[in-house]
Amino acid sequence: MHIAIDVHSLGTSAGGNETYFQQLLRGLAADRSDLRYTLFYTHADAPATNDVDDRFRWVKVPQNRFARMCFSLPRQLRQAAPKVFHCQYALPLFTRTNSVVAIHDLAYEHYPEFAHPIEVAAMRRVVRSTARRADRVLTLSHFSAKDISRTYRVPEDKIVVTYLAASDAFHPRDKSAAQERVASAYGIRPPLILYVGRIQARKNLLRLLDAYARLHSAGPAPQLVIVGRRDFGFQQLQEKIHTLKLADRVILPGYVAAADLPLFYNAAELFIFPSLFEGFGLPVLESMASGVPTITSQGSALEEVAGDGALIIDPNDARAMTTAMESLLSNVELRRELITRGLHRSAQFTVQKFAAKVSEVYRSLE
Repeated sequence: MHIAIDVHSLGTSAGGNETYFQQLLRGLAADRSDLRYTLFYTHADAPATNDVDDRFRWVKVPQNRFARMCFSLPRQLRQAAPKVFHCQYALPLFTRTNSVVAIHDLAYEHYPEFAHPIEVAAMRRVVRSTARRADRVLTLSHFSAKDISRTYRVPEDKIVVTYLAASDAFHPRDKSAAQERVASAYGIRPPLILYVGRIQARKNLLRLLDAYARLHSAGPAPQLVIVGRRDFGFQQLQEKIHTLKLADRVILPGYVAAADLPLFYNAAELFIFPSLFEGFGLPVLESMASGVPTITSQGSALEEVAGDGALIIDPNDARAMTTAMESLLSNVELRRELITRGLHRSAQFTVQKFAAKVSEVYRSLE
């Protein structure tokens, strides 16, 4: 059976969208099934940085979205004639192949104020149409499955939940060695409180700064390290840091290479991810898998992913954030218990399960 996959996000440092296909390819390569794959990529290093075998054929397509979606992919699909085509969020024009579309969340529908209006308008139009056109919709949580079905009036039996998994690189490491590496490479000295994810308004970082300011004012506190690529709302974050006089306590190292990211987790005293809305929340899984005490938000998919492996707080309550951080910093037994629970919870998400579920969807369209 021949499967075509649009993996244009590989090599783009595109966060969860790139990780999705990195993990999928790892799982499919390890599966050793008789499925064959054509992978449509845009960045030159994508084939070299994703270890697959001769069942996978790489085909380069334009980086320009208009050229790729309107001309290149429709032509390539006609020539390759796969049984199934798999992409994220948007189907190309004139696609007649059986289609599987991954839609991770509908954040732009529920929090349009946290993205550019033009992007929101485009996503609402394109993703709604795609969800209805596709033969199957894949998503990463039961929360998102219900949201997609309700918001876009897509039949529930057309939507399949395929839990993502953290990379094997995220596991407990020697804490002192990780701290030394982060200090030498980035100039960030322990102890530290960590956030990882895009720096955008939806991630609720302004309220996290309020919570951290309260923690710091109560006594000596670890530095707050906010790792991630700048996005919509970054300017407000900088202004808030200045207003709260936290410039010497809040560190913004920007995007951190994949090879170093596990070291940041292992160097941290705790990890906090207070996002207002997520369709999955991969950083929470990465943190738990790294053996780091984790705090995250109630609502959306974060509770579903974290299970009992993290402290759950109201993301609209800065005082609750402060209290949770205080509890983990001061209570050794609570930290140990949360580490144990987090490792157990994260172990339930594997790349083998993820790829097997996606393969099952492919075969259902044969």
